[in-house]
Amino acid sequence: MLDPPTIAQRVDVCKKHFAFSMKWKGDVLGIVEMRRHYSNYFKGVSHFKEYRTRLVNTMDEKEIYAILAEVEAEFARYEFA
Repeated sequence: MLDPPTIAQRVDVCKKHFAFSMKWKGDVLGIVEMRRHYSNYFKGVSHFKEYRTRLVNTMDEKEIYAILAEVEAEFARYEFA
């Protein structure tokens, strides 16, 4: 069985998904439609709610990337069961 993806891997794929969403749907719709996916990318991560709330309440692309970088740094040592 495969090990679960690390936080760095989850963040990397989330950033790629976000970039494709922005390219495909445009700035506003890309940001709005991406909101539904953050919970899935970080399912099982304790204390993620604060970050999810910030991700879904901003309309600034650079801020989203900054928050994702914070998530990667904050949870770098997180162990998945």
